[in-house]
Amino acid sequence: MTSKLTRTFLGAGIALTFATSTVAQQMPRTTKQDIAGTSTSKTEKLSGTVVVVDGNKLVVRMSSGDIRYFEPPASRRFMVDGQELSVTDLKPGTKLQATVTTTTTPITERTTTVGTGKVWHVAGTNVILTLPNGENRQYKVDSNYKFNVNGQKATVFDLRKGMVVAAEKIVEVPRTEFATNIGVTGQAPPAPTPVVAQNRPAPAPAAAPAAAPAAAPVETAAAPAPKMPDTASPFPLAGALGAAFIGASFLLRRR
Repeated sequence: MTSKLTRTFLGAGIALTFATSTVAQQMPRTTKQDIAGTSTSKTEKLSGTVVVVDGNKLVVRMSSGDIRYFEPPASRRFMVDGQELSVTDLKPGTKLQATVTTTTTPITERTTTVGTGKVWHVAGTNVILTLPNGENRQYKVDSNYKFNVNGQKATVFDLRKGMVVAAEKIVEVPRTEFATNIGVTGQAPPAPTPVVAQNRPAPAPAAAPAAAPAAAPVETAAAPAPKMPDTASPFPLAGALGAAFIGASFLLRRR
């Protein structure tokens, strides 16, 4: 993308030349011409990281650590990772490298005025001429400047009232044109790294709520089981029955 900046330096060179022949009296005619000199070029490399993107406005931290503000035109394109992006597509963290080539060309603006007039008054190097339209105009003339009077060269000191003179005035003003060519490449910021949970000891399980105390057992009074006498054992009973049967058998025999 090429943009032109024009800077005009102070100073002007004025050259006056004489007309080659006497012409019919006419109003001054002015022409302008730009004369280009030899151009010079300078290449500079810049790099930095995008900090803020707001529309077509950029804040970049340069490799030197300086913070710089840029407002590139909407038509500017950036080659980021081989992809053409506009300024609004840039993301914070994008690294940019710019190659800036500035071409400087000296220009001379030449203004040439040619005309005739009748001398109305002369005082030193100042002369007042009456132009063909009847207007009087004052000029300050270099002492070495030559007018054309009836085909003859004449300085301002040779002029007399009523003379018809032809003159050509050339004014040259130097200025400098800057043509800037900017190529920008870059690398997009890396994708964010996914957060991986670190292995940590499992937290101790929460203590279970204390169980309600068990209800105290209710004792039911019960009549104690009758305790059998020692003779109630089945073995003594069998002996007694045996004795009874023996006695019964003796009784039956006697009968």
